[in-house]
Amino acid sequence: MSDIRSVSPEVLAALPEAVEWPQRPQESDLAGVPGCPAVYLLLATSNLPVQLATTQHLRRILLSRLTDAARLQHGKADLAEVVRGVRWRPMHSAFEARWWYYRLAREMYPKRYRRMISFGPAFFLRVDWSEPVPDISVTKQAWRISGEMVGPWLTHDTCQKALEGLRDLFDLCRYPEQVQRVPRGQRCLYAEMGRCDAPCDGSVPLERYIERLRAAWAFARGEVRPWLAEAKERMTSAARAQEYERAALLKRQIAWAWKWHDQILPRVHPLEQFNYFLAIPAHRRRACRLFLFRSGDLVEGPVVSDRKAPSEALPWLAGVLANPPAPADPHVRMEQTWLVAHFLSSRAGEASFRSLLPRGEPSADLGEQLREYLVRLRTRPGDEGEHVAVPPPGSDNENQTK
Repeated sequence: MSDIRSVSPEVLAALPEAVEWPQRPQESDLAGVPGCPAVYLLLATSNLPVQLATTQHLRRILLSRLTDAARLQHGKADLAEVVRGVRWRPMHSAFEARWWYYRLAREMYPKRYRRMISFGPAFFLRVDWSEPVPDISVTKQAWRISGEMVGPWLTHDTCQKALEGLRDLFDLCRYPEQVQRVPRGQRCLYAEMGRCDAPCDGSVPLERYIERLRAAWAFARGEVRPWLAEAKERMTSAARAQEYERAALLKRQIAWAWKWHDQILPRVHPLEQFNYFLAIPAHRRRACRLFLFRSGDLVEGPVVSDRKAPSEALPWLAGVLANPPAPADPHVRMEQTWLVAHFLSSRAGEASFRSLLPRGEPSADLGEQLREYLVRLRTRPGDEGEHVAVPPPGSDNENQTK
């Protein structure tokens, strides 16, 4: 591969622990390697990378891949023939391992790292009011393109369905490319059936259509209850006027709006408010690793014991928040937003402590919330005094490359 080269000093620094051997490794060469979860890199001579991967038990996986003769009998590559060292970084959770693997893969394999990582895009609704004819659309380009965004959704289909629901609720155009051509846009079947006022051909002023767009965007950003109150009044008025078809339509729309309020709104946010403080249980320890995710920037904090976490989390968080996020490549901000979005919706994310920081400031009772969370975590039925945390990526083969 053209992007395979000697490992950079930055990668070596990110993997601070190391063991080397001069020839084909024996079990004794690996005796000092810990049996910990880790991100690791197998190296040939001259620091040429052989394999980047994650594991739940470093010593065990190295013994299997470098000293197990049975591997060769099954036609697997003889890694021990070329590998002359290993570097690693101990991990404390699946999230931490996935993040470090992504960072290292991106640095080492810039042309193909996207195919190597175990998380995909997250999607957002987007509108740019500076455009001559704005429109709400679906994008995965968080932090890379201009405009306001709301999300995340984990798949394009679910985000697209949310957009279609907004179009139905606010009578937005289903063919926005025609509105872009105003006043020379082509009327669609919805206009012919009287279900669209045809802003595309100038039948109504474009300003009126943009007003509906703004109302839809306010709804998407969280202003659902005002719309519900107004829609309920319209439904009641329609029923009194014996406009039963209109009342039935409003009833269906109100039901959909409640679905947005109850099921979607708790999980999506304006992109500028998608900021989280995270305390993720450490694997096999009564401790947590602290993280701050802000504006696409992810900051790793210390590992703190359960006993000290409530008192140490706020000072650490305040220290990080005192400074703006470090400048970062928009691609990195986008991809780290994807990573956090998928984590928050995962089983491990649901089991971790998270606190939304929509205005970039922690709540006054964050320390108490964290303390109560840790008490619940330790006293769950079947807990024997150790966190039941999800280990680093599900198998030793989930994140790896040669």
